[in-house]
Amino acid sequence: MAFSQEREIGHFGRQIYFKKMYTLLDTAYKDNAKNIAFIMNEVGRILKDPQMGINKISIVSSASPDGFHIRNEKYSDERAANIIKVIEGRYPETKDLYEVKSLGIDWEGAIRVVEESDVVYKDEVLKILKETPIEEERNGRMVYPRHDQLFKLRGGVPYKWLTENSFKELRKTVVEVYYWKEIPEEPIVEKDTVKPAPVKDTVKFVAPVIEPMPQPCFAIKTNVLYDFAATPNFGIEIPIKKKWSIGANYTFPWWIWADNARAYQILYWDVYARRWLGNREKKDVLSGWFVGLIGGGGYYDIEPHRAVPHRGYQGWGLTASLEGGYAFYLSDRWSLEFSIAAGYMHTDYAKYKAVMGDEHLVWQHDDHRDWWGPTKANASLVYLIYHKGDKAKRRQIREQRRHENENY
Repeated sequence: MAFSQEREIGHFGRQIYFKKMYTLLDTAYKDNAKNIAFIMNEVGRILKDPQMGINKISIVSSASPDGFHIRNEKYSDERAANIIKVIEGRYPETKDLYEVKSLGIDWEGAIRVVEESDVVYKDEVLKILKETPIEEERNGRMVYPRHDQLFKLRGGVPYKWLTENSFKELRKTVVEVYYWKEIPEEPIVEKDTVKPAPVKDTVKFVAPVIEPMPQPCFAIKTNVLYDFAATPNFGIEIPIKKKWSIGANYTFPWWIWADNARAYQILYWDVYARRWLGNREKKDVLSGWFVGLIGGGGYYDIEPHRAVPHRGYQGWGLTASLEGGYAFYLSDRWSLEFSIAAGYMHTDYAKYKAVMGDEHLVWQHDDHRDWWGPTKANASLVYLIYHKGDKAKRRQIREQRRHENENY
């Protein structure tokens, strides 16, 4: 079949809606699941067809007037960016096709929804929306009189009603795909008396990309295996972007009992660096498989209870190990981490015996030991510390994951 140079031009679009203060795609909200599935399937169909192509993908995003003015401007930008992440995450070849427009607060849309609504004091609301400036400078600072007057009008009664009933239609991102298709010449073919079987038009749901949690500032942890062995310990880990982290652990049991006849005293530091494996764009920070290097050292005094005179060991040691393990989130604040390390350990120590009711330690001899093999087992409970401003975003991601688990 021959094709001419003529092209048929077309486009299609859908709207994705957002809850108040939300910027991530929530497939459980309104018709978002159906609409994003339609967009993803249609884009995929066009990209697979050699006689079709996409000219551009228009993304127009907006926010509603309720809430803080500056924050709503940010929400509008982030909604557009997150929808692009969803599409581009599945179809990276669309990277250079996006035409993005962030409206910020959709004041024109606000006038339209108010005119269509049954809000009380409608005329006063419309007067503010149409005549009051959006922003102006007063005494060297920027103020937003339209938003402020709308918020204060009649004690906030119309503002509250609009927030609950009408403004939710303005929190959206409109996705429109503009495409072309080659127009084939009419071929000369013999009539076929056999009718082709009808093709069912099915739309399969394409699961959206779930954004990972924001990067925590740092994490604090304790190795519960050591804790159960009466060996208190404390650790801190700091992520470096998404692929690396550094940290340190401090182990500090300092027990003496049985009238000084027994001692279990260790002061030990180790520091480490980890490389987190896999596609980090799709994983939470400090989660998944990792490998690392550990170096440490410290002091100890161990006196087991034996036949009189009691004997013990005082000394210091150094370790250098390779580590491998896995970590996963229990919630946005808590995670579990498992790992094992193996490498080299060296210790110099003095053997002693305790005499005169364990009041004096008598030196016996010096010695040292070298060891190649397992050096550490770790099962840590981890608490993640975030920036204060990440709280809303973590709540959005947590709810999105809950919806995904319930529905799919």
